Amino acid sequence: MKNWTIFSSETRFNFGKHKGKTFDLVATTDAPYILWCVRKIEKFLISEEDLIECCNKYKRTIISILSIPNEEFVKSSDPFLVSDNDLVLLKNKWEEYEEYIDMMDNADYDYFENYSVSNNPYYNDNLDMDQQDPEFWDSF
Repeated sequence: MKNWTIFSSETRFNFGKHKGKTFDLVATTDAPYILWCVRKIEKFLISEEDLIECCNKYKRTIISILSIPNEEFVKSSDPFLVSDNDLVLLKNKWEEYEEYIDMMDNADYDYFENYSVSNNPYYNDNLDMDQQDPEFWDSF
């Protein structure tokens, strides 16, 4: 992912094995994948509440499929339980995202508005072919 993406229930994945599927569908069928995204993909954002809810949805789905007591299920399901480390990682990502937004809000766009070739020290007009010159077109 090149840009920050904030996932919510209707957000569609535009990458990976669940490309095109909604977050809600993936949360219900493959919460470990969402946890993997939180842990491994730098610009993957989700609220803490949505992350916990998606793991709970997955837990309920698995419990209904396997028909086993909740206590046994929790013991056997460590790979998709949200840990304190996951929540800290998510909090740090949100802080980094907010810093990025602040930086973009405070960016100096005057530089780009006043940009021209004439004030660019790296531009050399002598190296540029003049494509408006009739001699250029007659050479073909």
